[in-house]
Amino acid sequence: MYRSFNENKPVFMDANSIATGLAPPFAGSKSFQICRQHVKKILLVSDDEIKAAVSMLYKIGLVVEPSGAAAFAAIVGEKIRLKGKTAVVIITGGNVSPEQLCHIVH
Repeated sequence: MYRSFNENKPVFMDANSIATGLAPPFAGSKSFQICRQHVKKILLVSDDEIKAAVSMLYKIGLVVEPSGAAAFAAIVGEKIRLKGKTAVVIITGGNVSPEQLCHIVH
């Protein structure tokens, strides 16, 4: 969706990410229209930032798939200014295999 926002139209992408749920091969026209109407900004986080977020959450007892940790990664990576603000981050997803989780957290 990030690239579609930049080009102001749905585009196909060659996405390769640990966060497979956030990296479809294209932005659908309906999804693009809805996001254009309701989303002000899209932030990018790297796979390394997502891995760090998944690891951090795992250490406090949460098993979270990479896509579900992306928003938390943006906050931990200080891509969002929150000083003096209250924020809620929805952390979702258990769609991660034990092997993938082991590879991420170790």
